[in-house]
Amino acid sequence: MNIFLENIYNLSFFFNTGIGIFSFVCIYILIVLLILPASWLSLLSGFLYGSYLGSIIVFISASIGASVAFFVSKSFFAKKLKNLFSRYPKLSVMEKVVEKGGLKLIFLARLSPIFPFSILNYFYGLNNVKFRDFALGLLGIIPGTFLYCSIGSLAKSLQELKNVQSPNNLYMTIIGVVSTFLVVYFLAKYSREYFENS
Repeated sequence: MNIFLENIYNLSFFFNTGIGIFSFVCIYILIVLLILPASWLSLLSGFLYGSYLGSIIVFISASIGASVAFFVSKSFFAKKLKNLFSRYPKLSVMEKVVEKGGLKLIFLARLSPIFPFSILNYFYGLNNVKFRDFALGLLGIIPGTFLYCSIGSLAKSLQELKNVQSPNNLYMTIIGVVSTFLVVYFLAKYSREYFENS
């Protein structure tokens, strides 16, 4: 990461051109598809482009990467998972719970910091989740995205950016705790309903 940031410093002018922004978007999408941590790229986006433009670039990049991962998962892995479900019926419980929770559960999981963004993209593709709900659920990443980009925009140099720790904002902490609680609550609720109706 340090080597990458040093190269960014030398190419900072390039990354503020149209081609540079496109390159940044492509890098972000690749990171999402490879299930690698992207929070540092969000900080970098804030540093390069500011809070607002940086947030827009990250949201678009993350949404494209997430959508590609969703369709890859649904096209290539979902059928194999169905075969696994047929052999182990209890595994279908989670699928039914996620399907029943729909947009509400997807959105809350996006708000919660304990559910890894990239893994969720592939996970939802394995379930009977509608793309409309998946796409609308991505709105849940906006608060965290803006926070990371805002923190990154405060750095005056790459050295400062390298020393930035993960943001610990009171509002984001409250949102994260509440959304995590609600996800657990609805998972338990829908699981209970599934077993009662089985």
